[in-house]
Amino acid sequence: MGHKVLQRFIPLAALLVLAACGQGEGDAGADGTGSDVGSQSDQQSGEPTPPDAVVYRGALTVLQGVERDAAELCGAVAESYPPQCGGLPVTGWDWDAVEHEEAEGVRWGSYLVTGTFDGKSFVLTEDPVSTAEIDMADYPELQYQEPEIGDPAEDLDAAELQAIADEITAAFPRYVYGGWADDQNGVAIIDALLVTPELEAYAEEHYPADTVVFSSMLKPVE
Repeated sequence: MGHKVLQRFIPLAALLVLAACGQGEGDAGADGTGSDVGSQSDQQSGEPTPPDAVVYRGALTVLQGVERDAAELCGAVAESYPPQCGGLPVTGWDWDAVEHEEAEGVRWGSYLVTGTFDGKSFVLTEDPVSTAEIDMADYPELQYQEPEIGDPAEDLDAAELQAIADEITAAFPRYVYGGWADDQNGVAIIDALLVTPELEAYAEEHYPADTVVFSSMLKPVE
């Protein structure tokens, strides 16, 4: 698949700019903002969204590679052409309904997505909207915010904190796309697409209290 320009990963913000610079085939997605997501239906199964289901929203890259059966949400994207990434599968995605780029069988774009998590995939509850069609200033809750840091139960050094971040990243590759040691505050910062109950439980079970701090790209809709 395509020749890599640089052997590294680029942050999502940079790819948002890349996606906005070119448009492929397909009609623009409808603006699904402002609707009652709790009463909408699962776009694939047609079943109503459970009233107690948490609805998440985020501005993310969606990509489907040649050998992938489904589109996936991406946190970090390889700087190549076409780009590459792996992440959380998306249920209900329709490339024909959104503007996107395509090269060598890979399709991708940057979108505002809204949906629930069924334990295996992100299930759309609203039509995705290209980030080129919206003003992100209208979604201040989606802007990056410094995570809240408590008082870690143990005093760990930078190497120990980085080991924790690496372990969590390896254990949850679909949800977590990176982590780093904040030795100044004595915590491991975990950058995640989605902080699932499973992920939180794993951190609580395996590491000292308040040692792991999560930063999520998909945020609950208030």
